[in-house]
Amino acid sequence: MEASVQKKTTAEKLKQIASIGIPAVIESIISVLIGSIDTKMISGLGKGAVSAVSFTSQPKLIILSIFFAMGTAVSVFVAQALGRKDGEEANAYFQTILRITVILSLVLGILCGLLAVPIMSVCNRQPDTVGMSISFFRIIMFFLVFNTVSIVLNAALRGIGKTRLTLISSVSMGVVDIFVNYLLIEGHWGFPKLGVVGDALGTVCGMATACVISILLISRRSEFLSLKGIFTRKNDPEIMKNVHVKVGNTVIENLFTRIGFLLSSIIISSLSSDVTAVYSVTMILLNYSFSFGDGLQAAVVTLTGQSMGAKQYREIKDYVRLSRILGVVVSVVLSAVYIIFARRFFNQFFQDEEAIAQGISYTYVAAGLTLLQIIRIINVAAMRGMGEVKAPRIMATVCVLIISPAVAFTMTSVLHYGVWGIWAASVTSQICWFIMSCVKEHQCMQRVLSLESA
Repeated sequence: MEASVQKKTTAEKLKQIASIGIPAVIESIISVLIGSIDTKMISGLGKGAVSAVSFTSQPKLIILSIFFAMGTAVSVFVAQALGRKDGEEANAYFQTILRITVILSLVLGILCGLLAVPIMSVCNRQPDTVGMSISFFRIIMFFLVFNTVSIVLNAALRGIGKTRLTLISSVSMGVVDIFVNYLLIEGHWGFPKLGVVGDALGTVCGMATACVISILLISRRSEFLSLKGIFTRKNDPEIMKNVHVKVGNTVIENLFTRIGFLLSSIIISSLSSDVTAVYSVTMILLNYSFSFGDGLQAAVVTLTGQSMGAKQYREIKDYVRLSRILGVVVSVVLSAVYIIFARRFFNQFFQDEEAIAQGISYTYVAAGLTLLQIIRIINVAAMRGMGEVKAPRIMATVCVLIISPAVAFTMTSVLHYGVWGIWAASVTSQICWFIMSCVKEHQCMQRVLSLESA
């Protein structure tokens, strides 16, 4: 086994990265595209509706960050078990994490739904839009379990390189979401016009569809993973300990990141809805950038995890290096596309020239942030694949929880630079995050490579 892996050429490794990464990129792009179409569909209700929905994103993502951590952990555990060809170990971790996910998401979803009023009253300080935010957030939270279960199931499939299967789930979710939105946001085919509530119901229907399809895919298309005995399997103390360590550190990292984003979002909500609407649409571009980084992240986590499990340490360096090269190429292309088509993009959301001109100016910042974001995502993915969990948490805490909100508050509330203060905070925190990730990933790589000669 070792010899065959070592003989892989650069072309073969690139093919491996592409076979995992391309479906994952497409899946992530579909998720962002759905968000873009959602925003486009509710933009017909006015800028207030766009702002209202945008302010539900950060509190929702704070809750989901727990389950994104579950997904990250299950991907790493399953990938490393696959490298060792140990199906029993893979399913022990997979089923344990999925069981925790179901129980925790039911509890948190119901609790957040009941507390929607105080939560959104803190997150949205615009009196004219907070009511819509409450309605949207409450519905999404009550049906949270569909989203979280799908996250963990798809993460497990990514861990064994089955990104084409997770793509099926995402496409199905998008089709259902958009179709229900069409029926309910403005009322078509005899359905009632529900506005923002219709958008929320469309999102829930899409998540439920994705969840069901992911369950079917695991049950019928995966030979390595199984759902049999998920609620009868006894907890293994060693498994629970490892899950606690891996998930715990990643949860803290994700929570700190999302709390930092929430603080920035609260600062943004003090600005007018006209400004925040243009800003939230511009952020769609960075979401597309993240989609490409996320796809490469799936490939890096899977391939480095498998290499760690198989003790093929030299392969890890090659996979990360090639992924970075691809990341740079993708970043340059995306930045150029953003700048060239900026006017056409904002024309899809706004009619007034002032809003379009603002969006075009913001696009230059988004284009500049794209390279930093994608390479940083690859660096962090490599660290996770190599088993490093503390460094990503520390970096996220420093950059997103401390630096970004501090700069944003200073630039907007003290120096009164408005939304440009928010962009300054994003640039500052991303530069710091990028530099720290490069340094720490290099240190992790040297430590792993030393195992080969040990």
